[in-house]
Amino acid sequence: MRASPLVRRALGVSVVLGLLTTIAIVVQAAALAALLGSEFYSHGAHVTVPVEAFLAATVSRAVFVGLGEPVTGRIAAPVRRDLRERLLTRVLREGAHQSVDATVQLATKGVDAIESYLANYVPSLVLASLAPVLLLGYLAWRDLLSAVIVAVSVALLPVFMVLLGLEARDKMQERWDDQQRLAGYFGDVVRGMGVLKAHNRSGHNVEQLDEVGRRLQGTTMSTLRVAFLSSFALELLSSLATALVALILGIRLMNGSLRLSVALAVLLVTPEVFLPLRRSAAQYHGSADGIAAATTVLDLTGSTRDEGTLAPASTPPRIELRGVEVSGARRHDALRVSGTIAAGRVTVLRGPSGSGKTTLLRTLVGLRDASPGEVVVDGVDLCSLDRRRWQGTIAYLPQDPRLPGASAREVLAMGDDSIGEETMRRVLASLELDLDLDRPLGEGAAALSAGQRRRLALARCLVRRPTLLVLDEPTAHLDECSEELVSRAIAALDMTRVVATHRDFAADHVIQIERATVDHV
Repeated sequence: MRASPLVRRALGVSVVLGLLTTIAIVVQAAALAALLGSEFYSHGAHVTVPVEAFLAATVSRAVFVGLGEPVTGRIAAPVRRDLRERLLTRVLREGAHQSVDATVQLATKGVDAIESYLANYVPSLVLASLAPVLLLGYLAWRDLLSAVIVAVSVALLPVFMVLLGLEARDKMQERWDDQQRLAGYFGDVVRGMGVLKAHNRSGHNVEQLDEVGRRLQGTTMSTLRVAFLSSFALELLSSLATALVALILGIRLMNGSLRLSVALAVLLVTPEVFLPLRRSAAQYHGSADGIAAATTVLDLTGSTRDEGTLAPASTPPRIELRGVEVSGARRHDALRVSGTIAAGRVTVLRGPSGSGKTTLLRTLVGLRDASPGEVVVDGVDLCSLDRRRWQGTIAYLPQDPRLPGASAREVLAMGDDSIGEETMRRVLASLELDLDLDRPLGEGAAALSAGQRRRLALARCLVRRPTLLVLDEPTAHLDECSEELVSRAIAALDMTRVVATHRDFAADHVIQIERATVDHV
């Protein structure tokens, strides 16, 4: 609930529907007991009101039960998107968790399991605490002795649930860890299969992969055994409690100390007291992956600092770098960079490979904190700006851009339906890329040359009409003609442009990053 306020809404709606269902159960039991008691004592003289109440409660219960899961699932769905976005934001800033493959599993199957955990288990757990209290109150009002017997039995259930739950938690965490290892190992084997085949080592690694799979199967079966054992214990205890209440009610009916309508109402309600507890225990095991994944996701996203609230300007920004620390592959000591990136101009970050240019660019676009040092945007500290809005004004071309999408249209749009076909064609023409928008490009645009892929990635940035364009080695993999073409296209833009390169590039300002000094020209 602290990680995502959306959980409160899903939890509240589910609990309200559950309590309304519980009230309908009580009305059903009372009405049916009154109906049968009237038939027994008065030969059906007063059955109209009990029949109407029973029918109304039955319909209401069916409606509440039918609405419970779809409504809660619909409300909990945004939690999945929120957690996935925060997880991927963390991955962009700090890198993958364990491995790329483990991160993919966590962001897909793990987050989906968390949604199920929130939509099913958490409401069941809260309802298991509230519904039995309501039902025990009704039992105490109708027959105190039966209420005491049921209350003692209910008090024993948490003991069994804790003992078995602790064992189940360890098993589920072990199973989730095995899944993470299997995902990472499988990805490593697939990526290196060419090398393994060349050295005749593929058979050994396939055997190792099979061994990891068998280990996962063993932990899964171990978890299922604990789940079946806990379900059996809960069913046994609830059945014994219900049988004991029925036995005592029967004896009291025989000696005439209890009316039939009261005994029937108590007997009908007693199993319902245990139902929420049994359902929450079943949901606990059903949400095993969600419980294990939630621990990992919350640990990763919980460390993400709070974002600012100020909105960035809609005009090309002026950026000041004040002692921003960067570190490159060629230096052991971090270097602090200061300088000004003029609004609407081309500023080049120049330095040898490994000098820290990419680190500085990631700081500008909000993928890395500027501490120590400051990045000031139009007189406002970058930390004070709303991170999502700030990144919404930026187009960033990294050194090794990915181009997901089956066609040029999908690559350029990246899921943004607001980008029109005319805009796409105009930008492609400015970069002299004669591409059919619906032409299949293969995975990662493999059908194009390296230079074409580079220009297509730049076009993907330009169709978004950013106010800040951040480019990391935009002329890499280009021949001289293409390099000149790209340079002219970038120079003709009217936005703030920051280009990191170790080549010559036409610029209005240059920030030179060297091993020992930083000069602003």
